[in-house]
Amino acid sequence: MSSLSTLRRGLGGVLVALLLALALPSQALAQCTATTTQTRAAAIANGHAFAKHGSEFVHGRVIAGLPFPDATIANAGQFATLVAGIINNPSQSKALANNRRAYWDNRTGTVVIYNPGANDCGTAFRPNAGVTYYNNLI
Repeated sequence: MSSLSTLRRGLGGVLVALLLALALPSQALAQCTATTTQTRAAAIANGHAFAKHGSEFVHGRVIAGLPFPDATIANAGQFATLVAGIINNPSQSKALANNRRAYWDNRTGTVVIYNPGANDCGTAFRPNAGVTYYNNLI
């Protein structure tokens, strides 16, 4: 093996190590900074949850055999109100691994997962498996 290829391999390893060193601190800092139910619900709603799952919250949309009973959720502000209501008055709630917490709402078939390790504080959606999805969370 030539000394040039050894040098390239060595530099490649240094470059990978440097990139990882630069990337890991930003991932380590990605955590929820919200401290109240309202701010956590707003963070969840304005994170990926409403953009990804908003179409599940349309009046009459059936998921897991349950039609969504409320008026259609049209924006992140309305979604935050729904999420806060579920956190404040869940049908069930439980602690999960990694300091997360899950909340289940029987009326809407919605699960809210608060994740202090995520910069958007978690997610909320209507799982296709309904309460079974919630029951299987660990």
